[in-house]
Amino acid sequence: MGMVAAGVTVATRSPAVSSDGLGKSNGETTSVSPVPYVFNGNLRGRRCSGAVEKVVERRQRRMIKNRESAAKSRARKQAYTTELETEVAKLKEENQELQKKQAEIMEMQKSQVLKVLQTMTMQLGR
Repeated sequence: MGMVAAGVTVATRSPAVSSDGLGKSNGETTSVSPVPYVFNGNLRGRRCSGAVEKVVERRQRRMIKNRESAAKSRARKQAYTTELETEVAKLKEENQELQKKQAEIMEMQKSQVLKVLQTMTMQLGR
């Protein structure tokens, strides 16, 4: 664990420490805070238990808020995606109707041109 020499305890392994003085969360849940360093009977590099509890409580509140925010964001994204899918379906339907109308108009124009040609050939044939 640690080495003791002349009343000084030193950790043999350097733990990962975040800026708030607690261990980083890298998937390892065995240790929440770093190993305290003892110099002449005093703890160094460690906050008092009240401050640590406040930090942990703040971190937990922040994590809860973050989860809620992420859930809201996912819900907004889902609603937006659903809205876009509905709009796409509506536009596809409208596009089909317009293509159908266009085909009908083209057919009418074609028949009109054929009638005009027929009348012109009949008049020229006289």
